[in-house]
Amino acid sequence: MVVVLGAGGVAFAVAWAQRGAEEASVQDALRELGGESAGDAGFLRPAAGVYVYAGTGTERLSVLGTSQQWGPNLPGVVRHSRDACWTFKIEYSTNHWQETTYCPRDQVLEELGGRTSQKFDFVVKAITDLSVFTCDPPGETIRLAAEPADHWQQSCAGRSPERGTNVRSTGTNTFVGIESIRIGGRSVRSYHYRYERSLTGDQAGTEEFEIWFAVRDGLPLREVRSVRVESPSPIGAVTYTEQGTYVLTSLTPRQPQGD
Repeated sequence: MVVVLGAGGVAFAVAWAQRGAEEASVQDALRELGGESAGDAGFLRPAAGVYVYAGTGTERLSVLGTSQQWGPNLPGVVRHSRDACWTFKIEYSTNHWQETTYCPRDQVLEELGGRTSQKFDFVVKAITDLSVFTCDPPGETIRLAAEPADHWQQSCAGRSPERGTNVRSTGTNTFVGIESIRIGGRSVRSYHYRYERSLTGDQAGTEEFEIWFAVRDGLPLREVRSVRVESPSPIGAVTYTEQGTYVLTSLTPRQPQGD
């Protein structure tokens, strides 16, 4: 019995040390995109396909020394819909992805909402959560008429069906200016925006992120994220923190039929 328990303890220790996220697969993203036809770039809508980003980031929970890493390669999937809207899904790792729905309207790129899926592995049990966010009225992610330092408010409601929790994300969108950044050895003009959010409801915290969107089609080129959220639990408040950045490696998307 001692030998069995000892062996089990060693196995658990190894599993605990090796738990966590892995790099998301670009090939899996291409397979997920499947036979969907590629759509060309248009007004505030990038070409459909799988884009590859280089990124580094860390996510941490305040319990049991739990953390997981991003990347180093992050697939970004752009899908078109028939109403000129599109979705952008960024896969930070095998345990975390985020999807946002955008729609170009007049001189604005609107954000309708999105979904976030995240998992933490505790060996004996993996905790997975899917949150769905709706922005009503839609948020204005990009305003073509904005001048540097112009800012406006945005509010979105989120719900986790699995946990039965609700949260509201409210804050300010600020246009920083038009900047050039290097993508795959090329200089690309971009709209630089800063977004600041406060979370209230069943979770409380702050989110701060900056995004550089391509002027030519609205494709996210670079993002810097900082998140701190506190959630109640049976063992007390649990704090989640996230710090990371990613940048596009090529302006040309990969297509399923090409791989």
